[in-house]
Amino acid sequence: MRKTTAIILGILVAIIIAVAGNAYFQKKAWTDAVGKFDEWEIQEGNEYNGNIGDIVIGNKDAKVRIIEYADFQCSACATTFPYIHDVVEEYGDQIAYIYRNYAINYHQNATAAATAVIAAYNQGYFSEYATLMFAGQNDWFYSEGETRDKQFEDYFTAATDGKGDLEKYKSDLKSQSIKDKLAVDREFANRANLTATPLIFINKEKFDVESAKESEFKQSFKNRINAALKDAE
Repeated sequence: MRKTTAIILGILVAIIIAVAGNAYFQKKAWTDAVGKFDEWEIQEGNEYNGNIGDIVIGNKDAKVRIIEYADFQCSACATTFPYIHDVVEEYGDQIAYIYRNYAINYHQNATAAATAVIAAYNQGYFSEYATLMFAGQNDWFYSEGETRDKQFEDYFTAATDGKGDLEKYKSDLKSQSIKDKLAVDREFANRANLTATPLIFINKEKFDVESAKESEFKQSFKNRINAALKDAE
């Protein structure tokens, strides 16, 4: 009896070691592969980011690239997001705006919000959904479970004007692909030494948010874009 128990325990230990070892090597392979990516370049979909490429507005081939790392539960991000998008639309094909997610650990709903936005992005509704998510931040900030999920579903219906595939959206929320996409975004943010959101770069140079006042923010943002466009000439 004791011999049988020892054999069973030995098998269980071997299984645990094998599983742990496999997880380690999978993580190392992911880290090594993603480590070769250039975070300053626009990322296409691949096996490491869940086949979900960078969220890009504007011209991917533009000489001026704006990269923003933001958290949907960040109040400063909610304030500046519409300002940024007004300016981005104004410049059109002259620039490329890349949005990447960074969910701050102590924000209880940040990851859920980012996941929902990417699920909407998968159907072509990033701007519409992200705008509603940020605008309604105070409504869902402390929501939990089914209440929060229902609020996010309502945003999806509104953002898509009822034309989105709600079942696909709900299925995507559970997908590994979105988790992988968020993981790559976080890795890039860590390389950028992110300490607070929003973190914005214009052609690799950090743009400091010195004022949350709309007119002042937009003017400062435009000044930096104009300077980058001039340098690009």
